[in-house]
Amino acid sequence: MTVVKVSKGHTLFKEGAEDDRLFVVLEGKLKLGKSSTDGRENLLSILGPGEMFGELSLFDPQPRTSTATAVTDVRLLALAHEQVIGLVTAHPRVALELLKALAQRLRRSNDTLDRKSTRLNSSHTDISRMPSS
Repeated sequence: MTVVKVSKGHTLFKEGAEDDRLFVVLEGKLKLGKSSTDGRENLLSILGPGEMFGELSLFDPQPRTSTATAVTDVRLLALAHEQVIGLVTAHPRVALELLKALAQRLRRSNDTLDRKSTRLNSSHTDISRMPSS
C-alpha cells in the first residue's frame, strides 16, 4: 500500500491509461470524468473520504475508462493488483465488501442508463406527435 498525494487540479490518471491500482480516498475530493465524442467531459462522480475507485482494472486488465482529477488537494491510498489479491485471499470479508461496492456502482450505472433511456424515449414521443407540414 502506498499513499499518493495529488494537488488540486492535477490528474491522477487519464482515460485510456494502463494501470492496475485501486485507490481509496483518505482526504479531499476527486472527480471521475469521461470524454464524450464531441470532446466535452461527462462527469461520472465526485468522490470523497472513504470512497474507492479504479477497481475495474484489478479484475479486468484493460485501460482506464475515465480520467481522475483532484478537485481539492487529495491524499489517496493506492493498492496494486497483487496487494488486493493478497488482501482478499487472507481476509475473505474484504472480498465481500469489494463485491458489494462493485454491485452498488453497477446498480447506479443501470439507474443512470434507465433515466437517460426514459428521457430519450420521451423526446422521441414528443417529436412523433408534432404535426407534419
